[in-house]
Amino acid sequence: MATKRRTKGAGGVFRDKNGTWHFRKSMGVDPVTGKTRRIEARGKTKSEARERFEQKVADYERTGLIAGGTSPRLADYVERWLADYATRVKPTTYRTRAGRLKACNEHLGQVRLKDLTPEHIRTCMRALGERLAPTTLKDHYVSLKMVLDQAELDGLIPLDPCRKVKPPRVEQDPVRILDADQPKQLIETVPSMPRATHGPADSQDDLELWALLFELAFTTGLRPGERRGLTPDELESRDGTCGISVRHQLQDLGTPGRVEIPKWLDATHIWGTQWLTTPKTRAAHRFIPLPEGLWSRLWARIGRLHIDAHDLVFRTHLGRPVSGSNERRHFKKALAAAGLPDVKLYSARHWTATMTALADMPDDARIAIMGHTDPAVTLRYTHRGTASLARLMADAIPDLGGDTVEAEIIDD
Repeated sequence: MATKRRTKGAGGVFRDKNGTWHFRKSMGVDPVTGKTRRIEARGKTKSEARERFEQKVADYERTGLIAGGTSPRLADYVERWLADYATRVKPTTYRTRAGRLKACNEHLGQVRLKDLTPEHIRTCMRALGERLAPTTLKDHYVSLKMVLDQAELDGLIPLDPCRKVKPPRVEQDPVRILDADQPKQLIETVPSMPRATHGPADSQDDLELWALLFELAFTTGLRPGERRGLTPDELESRDGTCGISVRHQLQDLGTPGRVEIPKWLDATHIWGTQWLTTPKTRAAHRFIPLPEGLWSRLWARIGRLHIDAHDLVFRTHLGRPVSGSNERRHFKKALAAAGLPDVKLYSARHWTATMTALADMPDDARIAIMGHTDPAVTLRYTHRGTASLARLMADAIPDLGGDTVEAEIIDD
């Protein structure tokens, strides 16, 4: 008797040795990888396996993973794109990107990918621009472009419509930094800061904590999470030079059980939503020399409080990690107490980049200290004052005028 063959493309149905039914079918070639895509579903019965398979195909068509009768809606495609994006970035980055795309979906989510036009994008940006700052608005545009670029690569649209739309204009506000001698004045004022009107007053250990954190910020240019996540084992001596070997940072990744930490990310839960994780980039793994005085003050605190090698050097009186908002609040108090300009705490990193430039430190050394991947970023962190520019100009360009000409005034 002749064997009855299934129609080509109908898929394969079989029952394994455990009695589970499988429905498997080839769905054509992936336009990105060039490899054949197969979809498979399992069930206790043949009909259950087929039903699950059909549901999986419907979901894939809805999100654009495979071609269907209709183009997927933007909201459905974003859902799939974010699921993949979450496996490649830190939870903080994912939350930001997901929030941006959620806002875009409120205006464009029900539009099908093939129907999206540049005018759709412009209308969305105008609507969002009524309530968002320019920098934030541009990040919404960038997020949407990332999604549509991938849709173009997936073969779902011929061209990303964002390519025909000018990104929102952003005018960066100049970063204000303290003068060369003002950080020292700030740090010396910390012990005499006014007491808090609400909550417990800062103890002597707390005041020392703030002074050391601010000193680290200006002396090393460490990122906020890098200095708040400092541990004793990062304090090293290399070739007779004392310094910090930056190996991790403190980040707000979310509550354990509610946030999914990617397998590739090395993260240790500390308290609440705070985790000790890897630095921002590969270039952020660096060694920063420390002045002997700061080195001694850090080790004095570690010894007095019996801080373990892998524990945080900076914890509040409740034993919790220092939060960014708490650090910024005390920085503002110290500025006010010292009578200094109201600058942002992050400007301390700009101050470090500027002071190293004024000291004529070579660019490669400055980039290594700051931990930047792109040298252009270090330049953006550098802010030369008027006096520095005048001195450089005087050295570079001589007085081009001739001798003074004495004019005789003749009365008529």
